[in-house]
Amino acid sequence: MIHILVMLVTLGIVVILLQKKVNLGNAMLAGSCFLFLTSSPHWSTLELAAGNLFFSASTWEILFALYLVMCLEYQLRTTGIIDGFMTVSRVLLKSDKVLLPLMPAFLGFLPSLGGAIFSAPLVEAAGKPYSLSQERKTAINYWFRHSWECTNPIIPALLLASNIANVPLGNLIANMLWVTGLWLFIGWFYYIYPLESRVSANSMESPLEQAHSYRYLLLAGGPIIANLIMVIGFKLSPAIAMFLVVAAMTVVLRLPLANITGMLKHAFAYKLLWGVTGILFFQYVLTATGIIGEVAAILQQSGVPVVMVISIVGFTAGLLTGSSQGAVAIAFPLVAAVASQNVSVAVIAYIASFVGHMLSPAHLCLLVTLDYFKADFLRSQRSIVMLSLFLLLVLTIKATV
Repeated sequence: MIHILVMLVTLGIVVILLQKKVNLGNAMLAGSCFLFLTSSPHWSTLELAAGNLFFSASTWEILFALYLVMCLEYQLRTTGIIDGFMTVSRVLLKSDKVLLPLMPAFLGFLPSLGGAIFSAPLVEAAGKPYSLSQERKTAINYWFRHSWECTNPIIPALLLASNIANVPLGNLIANMLWVTGLWLFIGWFYYIYPLESRVSANSMESPLEQAHSYRYLLLAGGPIIANLIMVIGFKLSPAIAMFLVVAAMTVVLRLPLANITGMLKHAFAYKLLWGVTGILFFQYVLTATGIIGEVAAILQQSGVPVVMVISIVGFTAGLLTGSSQGAVAIAFPLVAAVASQNVSVAVIAYIASFVGHMLSPAHLCLLVTLDYFKADFLRSQRSIVMLSLFLLLVLTIKATV
């Protein structure tokens, strides 16, 4: 029981510090220190966690990839590509209401670390005709970006879940199609449908007069598609693929030396990179202390139904790690042990893990979106919590009927 209390207090510390406007990296470091001191205050634990942070290739892969994502964001924003892309998209879609959720939803097909930074400027541009708070724009970007988390066959967590639970990927996706449909529906109904434009259609300049050509579609979509092809098709690491994309865009856009220097300086966003480092260290401390395994063992011995235990473990793991892959890696060995090849149990465990990581203050997409819009954490998360819990309610009803 003490382990569960420690995890709850740890999460509470992080949330309170974030609400006090403490930098995420510092908040996660405080949570990591509390977890270390109360769970396994041994030098070997700290050495293991710190060693994994500094010497793991994945740490530098994530940081370098995120730095390059910021470089690409700078290129797209400062060269007018984002504005041009929005203008042409308005011509094609003839609706800002459709454009607003479409941008993060489209870019959500690409499961890149911190990829919400791609769609945040597009949401900012598409939201100009509406009276949207920074928190509402944060929620829209965050919510719609994750529309495909249960049905996109290239989502790493989904591939991992299928493999561990020994359930065919197609079967797993087919049984979660309703999640994506419900996610899009409630997101549209809550965030988009009530919006009223502040600008009349007659007072707006014709998009066709603003757009010189449709080349902005290629310039904006090309880097995303190229990155996807290199990562999925050619199995390149995300950092290397993003480096090639940024280098190619630098040549294509013929950026002068002054712009390149500005890009490299802009991309070194201290708060963002430190926040990611804090998240990674927190995850390594979680692993080194073994507290997640202890909680799972407690729940298994509690007499609680197995499916509920798996759901609680998945949700808790997602909430603490902010990682769908991490949550699956923790919860799905239980699925494999007690219900291998059972697609129904796998679906319940995956959705619980997904919702947990959506509500986590350690979620990287939430971090970069909050940082971009300079939004308040709790006010941004209120609607996300409400709609996510509604999804869990629907899941519970489906599981019991």
